[in-house]
Amino acid sequence: MKDIKCVQKTGNILEFEQLREKLGIIDKKDVSSLEIKVIDENSEQYGISKEKLMENAGRAVYEEIVNLNFDFSKAYVLCGTGNNGGDGFVIARHISNNFATFVVLVGNERKIRTAETQKNFNILKNMEAFGNLEYINILENENAIDLIKTLENELKNENVLVIDAMLGTGFTGNLKNPYSTIVDYLNDLKSKYYENLKIISVDIQTGNLKSDLEVILHKRKVENKNKNFVVKNIGIPKYIENMVGKGDFYLLNKRKLNSHKGQNGKVLIIGGSKEYHGAPVFSGLAASKFADIVTVASVSNVIDTVRNYPELMPHELNGEYISQKNTDELLDLSKNYDCTVLGSGLSLNSDTKEFVNSYLNETNGKVVIDADAIKLIDYGNFKFKNNFIFTPHKKEFGYMKDYVKKYAKNQGFNSTVVLKGSIDIVFDPDNIKMNITGNQGMTVGGTGDILCGIIGAIYACNDAFPSACCGTYINGYCGDLLEKEYGYYYNSTDIIKILPKALNELLY
Repeated sequence: MKDIKCVQKTGNILEFEQLREKLGIIDKKDVSSLEIKVIDENSEQYGISKEKLMENAGRAVYEEIVNLNFDFSKAYVLCGTGNNGGDGFVIARHISNNFATFVVLVGNERKIRTAETQKNFNILKNMEAFGNLEYINILENENAIDLIKTLENELKNENVLVIDAMLGTGFTGNLKNPYSTIVDYLNDLKSKYYENLKIISVDIQTGNLKSDLEVILHKRKVENKNKNFVVKNIGIPKYIENMVGKGDFYLLNKRKLNSHKGQNGKVLIIGGSKEYHGAPVFSGLAASKFADIVTVASVSNVIDTVRNYPELMPHELNGEYISQKNTDELLDLSKNYDCTVLGSGLSLNSDTKEFVNSYLNETNGKVVIDADAIKLIDYGNFKFKNNFIFTPHKKEFGYMKDYVKKYAKNQGFNSTVVLKGSIDIVFDPDNIKMNITGNQGMTVGGTGDILCGIIGAIYACNDAFPSACCGTYINGYCGDLLEKEYGYYYNSTDIIKILPKALNELLY
């Protein structure tokens, strides 16, 4: 993979920022729990460990405790077994330097879920014998009730701070005991002892807990409900959100254990011509490593090549070029597939131009549009539908860029674009990211055909933007794997051969 410092010296970063500005894409103010998972994973990939982020998060919350202007004598830090609990362990360590601190683990010690949470838990266990810190483990509902009774007795005589680090943004569904019991009883205590009890939630409140303040980490989450909140910087650089990384694969649907043939994607490749036989085959072979069923629809001399690959199903069309007379046939055929890849090796024949524009105007299905198809579109009378992904290189983007920017200003641009280059730029109306996998060995012919095949296979079962991001990352990742073994001396067939290894390493 390219070194980030080297990448930042190129003009591509400037191009990225200029394109973002012209498209009017702004950074999101709110992110989902899944998006923050992507950001965390990509932060680690690009050099900022989850352990470091957890330490930063704990310190950030402690800063707000210091600024709370609440004179408390004891603190109860309620922690779950996930990373939200890990943040709580860090907070407890800092609080215990000045106050009596009770660390309450809600759940089984053996079910602590991450290495960074386990490490911070172990630190607290070692500290217990020396400082103002006591460890309490709640496994049953009865333990929770006992804790609340103790807390209520203390509230009659002193001020108490409660830190809610039980369940973070990854939790979905209804609360179960002992969590629901703790939340219900804390809400009752909050009503009774409003002046004596302050509750701070870490990142997001657990259930309907009536916390006084949510200390939100990095960015506000769509799940945040508390009107009293503060957003804290935990050291994630702004550029991380603009990078495609391994975390983006969390956005893809997983293969179901009980799935059967066809449920993991059916892809139709429409491409090829009298002159160009290999391009649609490259697309089809790449797609076949991911999707269940791949059909190549093309003219006879291309189909003769396709028949050499039993993993590809041939669909022969009349003529030397795909033309307007094939439109109805291909529209009907594409209804049987989850995604169509259009463009590889089509040629710039005038009859083919009529077909491309008619097909794209009439189809409502998912389409990845590449190569000659990009050049043949009449953009003055074209709708950039939300089911289209374009994969142009810089010269091909020249055919469409003025229209993309024009339509973006009046909300007429709804498609996804992968602008290929030494840094790939992936964007749609609301998002923009850079991909830095790949190397100069990928300048050989066929890599673009492989890319659109990979993206098409992923898009068959997923949304457009993550499909484009992950497909682009995979394609470059294959090149990086090959570079380690062969330098820059490999070809597109080598990329297809190494695709299964890349997919196995990247897909969660």
